Amino acid sequence: MAAEPDTTEVRERHRFDQGALEEYLCQHLPGFPLQPPGALLVRQYSSGQSNPTFYLRKGLRSYVLRKKPHGPLLPQAHKIDREYRVQKALFAAGFPVAEPLLYCSDASVIGAEFYMMQHVQGRIFRNLALPGVSPAERSALYIAAAETLARLHSFSINSLGLQDFGRGPGYCKRQVSTWRKQYQAAAHTDIPAMNDLAEWLMNNLPARDDEEYLIHGDFRIDNIIFHPTEARVIAVLDWELSTTGHPMADFAYSIIFYVWPKDFRNMKMKNMQNLNNIAGNLDSDEFAKVVEEVMRTLPGVYARYLLGNSAAENSHEFGNMVKPLAEKGLHLTTMTSFTTGSLSSGVGELFPLSQKGQDVLRRVKDFMKKHVFPAQKEMTEYYVRNKNSPDIWKKPVLIEKLKEMAKAEGLWNLFLPAISGLGQVDYALIAEETGKCFFASEVFNCQAPG
Repeated sequence: MAAEPDTTEVRERHRFDQGALEEYLCQHLPGFPLQPPGALLVRQYSSGQSNPTFYLRKGLRSYVLRKKPHGPLLPQAHKIDREYRVQKALFAAGFPVAEPLLYCSDASVIGAEFYMMQHVQGRIFRNLALPGVSPAERSALYIAAAETLARLHSFSINSLGLQDFGRGPGYCKRQVSTWRKQYQAAAHTDIPAMNDLAEWLMNNLPARDDEEYLIHGDFRIDNIIFHPTEARVIAVLDWELSTTGHPMADFAYSIIFYVWPKDFRNMKMKNMQNLNNIAGNLDSDEFAKVVEEVMRTLPGVYARYLLGNSAAENSHEFGNMVKPLAEKGLHLTTMTSFTTGSLSSGVGELFPLSQKGQDVLRRVKDFMKKHVFPAQKEMTEYYVRNKNSPDIWKKPVLIEKLKEMAKAEGLWNLFLPAISGLGQVDYALIAEETGKCFFASEVFNCQAPG
C-alpha cells in the first residue's frame, strides 16, 4: 500500500517508542485493531511548525496522532490539551473537524502528552494558487473556506461550552504583548524594526478589542481538508492557537499572502505567494490586525528551531525572514490613513450608509444581541440532536418565534429595496451583521430561497 502523501519516516528528534504506543492504544482506544501485534505503521507529516503530527495505520484503521515535542518548550506553547478540547466541542456541534478519539496526559507512554483523532481522507492544498485546479473550482474552494470560517464565527462560546477557553476581552493587546515577549526571549540578534513594530502595534490596537468569539488562530487554506472531488470542507486542522477573540483576526491571517513580500517566493513558502496588496482597502481595525498577523508567527517558529523542537524541516529559514518582514510591517503602517470606527460605520466615505441604513443596522445589531445570539445554543443542540432524524427538515419553534418578533419590530424583508427602503450598501453591511449567526438571515426573512 502506498505511503500517506506528505509524510516521511519519523525524524530522529521526534522518535518515540512505537511498541509502547501500540500497547497503550490496544488498551485504551475503542476499536483499535488488536491483531497482529507489532503491525502499527507510523509516518510523520512533513508540514507543521509546532506540534509533531503522525499518520498511524494498523489493519484497515487509520488515525492521526498529535503530540508535544520533546525537549525545552516555549512558555504557553504546545497546549495540545486545548486542541483536543476545542475539537471535541466543535465535532459535537457538527463543525467539520477530525473526530477526536483519545487524549493521553501520561507523558511516560511515548515521552510526551498526545492525542488521537480519526484520519480524514481528502485534499490538502499546500499552494495558495491551487495549481491543477480550474478557475471555477478554485473560486468554489475559496468560497467554501470562507463559508467555513464564517460558520466557525457564528458559534457563541457559551453554546460550545467554552466559556473559560479564552482569557476575556483584550485579545489583540494580549497577542501583541505575547508576541513581543516571545521575540525578546528568543531573539539571537537585535532587530530594531521588530522593536519599532511592536511599539507601533501596542499604540494602535483595534478599538473593538472586547469582542469574544471562538477563533482558529491559524486559518489558511493548507490547514483545510477538502472533499476528494467536491468543493466542500470536510475538516479544519491545527487548532493549537485557537482561543477566544475578535473574528477579524482569523480573516486577517487568512489574507496574509496579499502583503507577503515578493522576495520570499523562493524560500519554500509556496503557500505565501504575493498576490496583491489590499492594505488600502481595509479600515483601521482590520488593517492593524493584518499588520499584527503578518508579524505574529515568525519569531516563535524560529525560536522553536533554536530550541530544536520545531516540526518543520525548513524552520531555520524563518530566522532570515524576521528582519525584512518587520520592515515590511512598518512600511505597511505608512500606507493608509487610520480612522476611528468600523467597516459598518462608513470608513473614509468608502462605505457610506444612508440615514435609514444606519438606523436599521443599529436596530438589527440590538436584536441580534438581545435575541439571536442567546438562541444559538438551543438551535445548535436542535440540529445536532436531529441530524439523523426527519425532524431536521422541520422549522424549529424557536425560529418561528424569532421571526414573529423581528417582523413585529419592522426588521423584515430587509433585502428588498422596494419594501425596506435600503440601498445596496445599506443591506450589504446589514448582511455582514446577520452573517455572524448561521440562522440569523432566516429570522429577518432574508435567507436564500430554498
